[in-house]
Amino acid sequence: MMLQGKTALITGGSRGIGRAICDAYYDQGATLIVMARDEAKLQEACKQIDKDNSGRVFGIACDVGNKESIDAAFVKIKEQFKSLDILVNCAGINIREPLESFSFDSWNKVMDVNLTGPFLITQACFDLMKDKGGKIVNIASLMSEVARPTISAYTASKGGIKMFTRAIAIEWAKYNIQANAIIPGYIATEMNTALIEDEKFNSFICNRTPQGRWGKPEEVAHAAVFFASEGANFITGQCLAVDGGILASL
Repeated sequence: MMLQGKTALITGGSRGIGRAICDAYYDQGATLIVMARDEAKLQEACKQIDKDNSGRVFGIACDVGNKESIDAAFVKIKEQFKSLDILVNCAGINIREPLESFSFDSWNKVMDVNLTGPFLITQACFDLMKDKGGKIVNIASLMSEVARPTISAYTASKGGIKMFTRAIAIEWAKYNIQANAIIPGYIATEMNTALIEDEKFNSFICNRTPQGRWGKPEEVAHAAVFFASEGANFITGQCLAVDGGILASL
């Protein structure tokens, strides 16, 4: 129970990697504030996460790409919680368009969710963390380090997340707040179902990854538990790849 007595806010917590982190934090004893855009899916996920009916799981509907929605969500959060120990910025989107025709609207949508949203949410958490310290875990991407065609906005946003993590680490160290990022490799989530079912692409990923397979969401969640625990008290500003070795290989 590494997170017993801790309160954690997880964005994008209703599915995929965010959901796996919620499950792992719950199993480690944390109280969860689960944030997602779709109210119905959020409430269903919260029921499933709180498998013991412990009352430790709270759902807050929020569009992290919209400042007004974030502001409204934090009014509710601050009414119910006086402090926060852990923040996980996991919500994200991707839009694929060739760079030469990538629309301004698409660019802004990706940036709003993937980079501006984490900035606003992190800033909103400051008053809840500053007095006793805390942990911030950002979900970056392989695209924080390398690039692929047609995802210029996603790549730029995730590169931004890597450097934003370091900015938090150096500015808020004096408040005993540690900030780190996880770089997931290709993870078998609902969002990637079409890619997994694409025989050519699936073969490419398995051949490109030294461990020869897609990662599991819970494997990313294990790293998120570590970064949120006391075992990471002297670790900040770091990016940990959970990628089966793909970034280490040619």
